[in-house]
Amino acid sequence: MTKENIDPDLKWLLQSDWRKTFIPNVGRDPWLTVYFDEVTEDENLSIFSALIPNTYVETSLGGISWDIHMSDGHPSCVRHTQDDEEKVTYLRFGNLDGIEPFVIRRNFNGIRESYNEIIEEFRHFHHLYHNLEKNQFLKFDERGDEIIIVKIDTNKIEVRLKEMRQFLAIKEMHLAIYFDLKRYSELLPNNFPIRVEHKDDLTFYEIYAEEQNFPHKDKHYNSFSYLLGKKLIPPFALNCCGIWPFEESEKEEYIDFIVGLDENGNSIKYSCNPDGLANNFGKNPDAPNYLTPIFFRREVLTKYYAHSERYSVEDGYLRCQGIWGLQLDNNHNDYIIVFLGDLGRDLPSEEQMYWRSQNISPEGKISEVNFQRSFLAMPTDPQQIDLVFKLNFVKFSKNWKIFMGWSLFLPLAESDSHLFEALHIPLTNSQAEFDSQILAVTKIIIDSLNEQEIVKATSGVNPEIKGGISKFEKFLETHQYPNCQQNIQFLRNLQDLRSSGVAHRKGDKYKKNIKKIGLTESNRADVLKNILVEATGFLLSLEHHFLQSSGDKKTT
Repeated sequence: MTKENIDPDLKWLLQSDWRKTFIPNVGRDPWLTVYFDEVTEDENLSIFSALIPNTYVETSLGGISWDIHMSDGHPSCVRHTQDDEEKVTYLRFGNLDGIEPFVIRRNFNGIRESYNEIIEEFRHFHHLYHNLEKNQFLKFDERGDEIIIVKIDTNKIEVRLKEMRQFLAIKEMHLAIYFDLKRYSELLPNNFPIRVEHKDDLTFYEIYAEEQNFPHKDKHYNSFSYLLGKKLIPPFALNCCGIWPFEESEKEEYIDFIVGLDENGNSIKYSCNPDGLANNFGKNPDAPNYLTPIFFRREVLTKYYAHSERYSVEDGYLRCQGIWGLQLDNNHNDYIIVFLGDLGRDLPSEEQMYWRSQNISPEGKISEVNFQRSFLAMPTDPQQIDLVFKLNFVKFSKNWKIFMGWSLFLPLAESDSHLFEALHIPLTNSQAEFDSQILAVTKIIIDSLNEQEIVKATSGVNPEIKGGISKFEKFLETHQYPNCQQNIQFLRNLQDLRSSGVAHRKGDKYKKNIKKIGLTESNRADVLKNILVEATGFLLSLEHHFLQSSGDKKTT
């Protein structure tokens, strides 16, 4: 085989890349190719896979031929002889050896396009979500992060090795990776034919090359090679496969948080393990109380607002879809506060580490809202203006629809729906965060004005009037709304601020607008607070004028 190492063309023909790189790395790399089917100008390549019972491994490795083919593995009836009697048996996978396909090839004889499926059992076993857009199967960890488990392309399917070996462990099976690889060349070596066999504990294949006038894709070649065989992937050991009830016993980790300061001003830290904390009934008397308030920078919420498709920051609660949730005090003016025991009880350990990075020494007390809710069991409205605005907006929209018969504000488009959930007082003083919140407020209360219904409810309106604010102004004048000019001016100022600073390049008009509202480099959060105060007052004023007369019907 010395010549194989010298002549690149012969090396290619003898499939050195497949034999020296691909096959040895099958079962070592993080991803497994379980299906591949490609025909090129000088290749015809096929990879397939099947689940082999552990008791069948020795039989399977007795030969290089495939135990199952791409067209096999479908439910069918099989005629066979049992106890000298001919029988017909229905078999889910169409064979008597217990071999199951992992990829099912769906072929409709040209009537419809063929496609491939991963077996349902694997998808359900790992509770996988099908991302149809990317044709991937995902699972979600305890933090709600997506993990890609299966990637499906037209001619290739890859599966994460870890989840595959977990599945094999529970099923007590091996995965056979079959390969049928042909290459065509114009070489005419003197030493043809060449035949090489390779066999070890889990691999058996043969490479055969010979001179032959072989047609492929309308071209004749002088020689070809044929690599046929299989490699078996073993399961994890059952007792440590990581699937309940065979999970490895790992001690759950809890992070230490700052619970106070010593006499020298140094931080005192304590674990958030809820089982190790004191309570009001004598448990762990030397430990901090479960309800010890732990203080964080308000910026701790930045990542959750930035990913509102996954997280929801609500009044007094942070939610990661249906995976985990955390009670918190976000009604404090300066900090986010969480009880020590709640951090350990409700947050995954990796999430605890993130919160630890934003942990600061205790400063003052919890908010009055949180005190009344947590210790007095009193239903209490929020105090932070972003939470107040959102609460009032929802109540106002509901009441207006009941009493007026139409919605003043249209629902946000699906692509903008996150804007309401993520609306908040800026957590930093950055221009980008301020701009994003101005855009959100504008879309919620200006761009969403229901112009069609506003015009219908306005007598004698000029159909030539352009713009939702101008139409709304005529509506308010028609209904003798006393704060018309003040509220309309607020809406116009907000619109100008968005148009001059968010939607377009910031220029002289933007400088004029920020001067009008007193915006500086250091007070962006305060300015947005003022805008939300005025927006909330606007809603309450409308409610008082239009809905007060129907107060006996009004809901809360």
